[in-house]
Amino acid sequence: MTDSKAQTRKPSPVPRAVLAGLIAGLVAGYISSIFVGLIGFAIGFVVGALMGSQTVLVMNRTKE
Repeated sequence: MTDSKAQTRKPSPVPRAVLAGLIAGLVAGYISSIFVGLIGFAIGFVVGALMGSQTVLVMNRTKE
């Protein structure tokens, strides 16, 4: 006999989304800092982090 609670439990996608957001934010910030400077890094980091984390969360939701 198996426990039904153990079968339905899935790992949370949040840690993977945070990591993807940080990586995407750093890359986007670096690329935009080449063209704009420090302000471009800050804006690129925020936008890249939001887009990277949302992409992982949406992809996880579509798998369900």
